[in-house]
Amino acid sequence: MTTLAAPHSSAVSATRDPRAAAFEAERDRLFSIAYRMLSSASEAEDILQEAFVRFVENDAPIESPRAFLSTVVIRLCLDQIKSARARREVYIGPWLPEPLVSSQEPPPRPDARAELAESLSIAFLVMLERLSPLERAAFLLREVFEQPFADVAATLGTSEPACRKLLERARAHVDENRPRFQATDAKKQELLGAFLDACSSSDTAALCRVLAADVVVRSDGGGKVHAARKPVIGRDRVVRFILGVVAKSAPHGVGELAWVNGEPGFVIRSDEGTQMVLTVSVVGDVITDVWVVSNPDKLGRSAAVPGAQ
Repeated sequence: MTTLAAPHSSAVSATRDPRAAAFEAERDRLFSIAYRMLSSASEAEDILQEAFVRFVENDAPIESPRAFLSTVVIRLCLDQIKSARARREVYIGPWLPEPLVSSQEPPPRPDARAELAESLSIAFLVMLERLSPLERAAFLLREVFEQPFADVAATLGTSEPACRKLLERARAHVDENRPRFQATDAKKQELLGAFLDACSSSDTAALCRVLAADVVVRSDGGGKVHAARKPVIGRDRVVRFILGVVAKSAPHGVGELAWVNGEPGFVIRSDEGTQMVLTVSVVGDVITDVWVVSNPDKLGRSAAVPGAQ
């Protein structure tokens, strides 16, 4: 995984280089944008590395470091998405975002920033994958990061009317696929706890009670470890699949509750590192989706990334 050496080391250089200090002030926000654009923390860090270099090596006056850096990051992400989508066409099994895992509960957020928290979830990032790259950028910049239309249009190199059309299409898709009744974190924790208790005791009846009839499990092993090559759909099939996964994983690791992309989740770790990350989507009083990431290439981050909330 590529590390962001220059920006992370800027605590020293920032005292001598105003641009390094300006970058550091924007770093968390830039990571938040890049991660939501790419659904990959490692790729987001690579983008920030390149943006940092372009920023400090630019000899021209920069009136607004925030606007300059946001534009650079978004345009680098748009270029990166092209190659990422090509790789995903040959990806083995379902592709899921690289999860951000933390043992620390994210701080409460004002209602006005609920969109920011929601946009970090695995389910929301998967939904954003169905947008075009420009629609995704317009939606994130305007709806999640609350940039003015003029700034969004300038960043995307388009007109304001064209930007509004992009956002209109993106909103329509998001509104169509967003659950009508969002569950609270407390409800998610409650159902996740019941789900895990049922799994640990192999209690089929208890497991069925917390799963929707049309529940779906998506398991991302990337062809590196055993995982379902297609989504597993329906309560009976999901129960058999989940209990099978637990039976295979339990002897080789220790499970613990965690926060996955800002939501309640579960992690299995062994002496070799993180083996699996699991989180769920909840509508009403049942689990509608189970998201399982076991591709070792996506499990290198064991702590929350700054600014990823």
